[in-house]
Amino acid sequence: MKMKLEKRFIFQPGECCTFLNPFSLGVVSETLTHQECKRLRFYTDGIAIVIYARLFKNKRVERVSFDDTSIAPLVFQHAVEYGKRVCLIGGTQENISQATVLLQEKYPGLDIILARSGYFDEASERAQFLEHAMSSDILIVGMGAGKQERVLLDMQDKGWQGSGFTCGGYLDQLVAAKGGDYYPEIINRYHLRWLYRILKEPRRLAARYFFDYPYYLFKFGKNIG
Repeated sequence: MKMKLEKRFIFQPGECCTFLNPFSLGVVSETLTHQECKRLRFYTDGIAIVIYARLFKNKRVERVSFDDTSIAPLVFQHAVEYGKRVCLIGGTQENISQATVLLQEKYPGLDIILARSGYFDEASERAQFLEHAMSSDILIVGMGAGKQERVLLDMQDKGWQGSGFTCGGYLDQLVAAKGGDYYPEIINRYHLRWLYRILKEPRRLAARYFFDYPYYLFKFGKNIG
């Protein structure tokens, strides 16, 4: 799998990638225009869309996610190897500060030039962040579906030519696991990450997996592929 991902991910200046599960598929489909979606590179995040695409769209797709079981290590290793400047945004300030320390311990030499919370009190704060992020080569955004894609699109509108990635809850998972593996090996091997997350956060995720996922797959499954 690592060899396949290494061949697939060629960092192109100005390319922004996002990773869709059924929930984020629905949110993105409802909040972004068709033209805006064409400016992003989409990947399949989660076994639900993989199964749906194979059963109902006759398409063989692979799961690719921004986490430590998939592409995140490749992105950070690339940043270290080529001296890329990295910007992180997402979660609370305490969490993003901890994530920064953990990433720099995990990837010695990683140059994180800017890391801040994904919450803004005023529009001027967001505008200031976008301006500062222009000096980065790689931007990783964990602000939730819709909002994180909007940040990447706004950066493109400003003429930014770096590589952008949405990361969902990756930064929170990194902190929760203290820089280690968030998913136990057996959970990852049998594609039970969804079940593990429900057990970890039942109040927040149970409704999403059992109600939102089927609803958005039914409503927007035609957009897959």
